[in-house]
Amino acid sequence: MIIAIEGSDQAGKKTQTAMLAKALKSQKIKTAIFDFPDYSTVIGKEIDAYLHGKRKFPPEIIHYLYAVNRWEKVEEIKKSATKNSILIMNRYYHSNIVYGIANGLKEKWLESLDASVPKSDLVIVLDVSQTESFSRKKSKRDKFEKNKLFLKKISQIYRKLAKKHKWKIIDASGTKQETHKEILKIIFKKIGS
Repeated sequence: MIIAIEGSDQAGKKTQTAMLAKALKSQKIKTAIFDFPDYSTVIGKEIDAYLHGKRKFPPEIIHYLYAVNRWEKVEEIKKSATKNSILIMNRYYHSNIVYGIANGLKEKWLESLDASVPKSDLVIVLDVSQTESFSRKKSKRDKFEKNKLFLKKISQIYRKLAKKHKWKIIDASGTKQETHKEILKIIFKKIGS
């Protein structure tokens, strides 16, 4: 099973991914985590340079690079899926669709970039206000994290696509523990079904 933890910047994806993995492992459920973008790869380094203003790319190219970054890890994902019951994705292809739409690209084209990567079985979107997002990170914001209007647009697109694709939305403005409990409820309901 592939679970994607999605949401705008500073929604708590990394924290909740780690908490979820720990909770699943404590239940003796074999679990692996993948983080995207993966900045350790060749393409990941290009993405990092772009996000911090050291490289410039038109929207089509940067969203293509985000997809290629996942393709760099496809074999590892497939191999991991044979050894683990659950793979948790701290961001996956859904982010590329949401941010791509916000950058004026077509949803169908964005979906085609990841058409053959292993699909997620469950998408959980952590939803926080822009004010909350900004209060959580004080320094070293990347180009998207600095733009409040863009972040608002991202939240709106996540909500719209969540309805369309039946992604689960969680209000992540509460405590880490409250958000974690909501995620576990959704996952154990899915596992039990």
